[in-house]
Amino acid sequence: MARLTTEERQKIIIDEAINIIHEGGYESLSIRELASKVQISEPAIYRHFLNKEDIILGILSRIGEFDHLLEANLREGKTVVEKLQHFINFHFSFLNKNKEMTSVLFSEDIFNQSDLLKERLVRIIKYRKMLLTSIIQEGIDSKEIKDIDAGSIVTMILGFIRLTVLEWRLGGFMFDLSRESSKVVSAINQMILK
Repeated sequence: MARLTTEERQKIIIDEAINIIHEGGYESLSIRELASKVQISEPAIYRHFLNKEDIILGILSRIGEFDHLLEANLREGKTVVEKLQHFINFHFSFLNKNKEMTSVLFSEDIFNQSDLLKERLVRIIKYRKMLLTSIIQEGIDSKEIKDIDAGSIVTMILGFIRLTVLEWRLGGFMFDLSRESSKVVSAINQMILK
């Protein structure tokens, strides 16, 4: 059997950490449990990650890597309406395919434990807000979107996404989040488009 590269091993460790958090919450994530699930020794985990915080940073880095895909997706949109639709669809599609990730993103316990983790998540959120603000401002400038404060519209859209995902998560992932996306896009368009 071929030996795994460092990147492959780290991916496996991160994937399993996400699963442990999803199944039992952040408090259930321990290096011992993680080593057992990945079937390597605890010292082997420490060769890849300094501690639990470092593992969560790895998870957040993975989320941040999707920013490039989001940007490419947004470039496919020719109009403000299409870009807005792509932005919303991207988030629902990503989470629909990675439902376990919601257990990390919605766990305040994780981010209240560490200023570094909190700062890293805030950086991801600010970047996404900046992308969305530029779409909204473009729509306001082109008179496609009502002349409402762009920041307020961004907060509304992100809140819409967050609440829909939270309901999906609390409901046991019983509906297709990607399908729900069209309802959200339609409702938002009715509220903000001229």
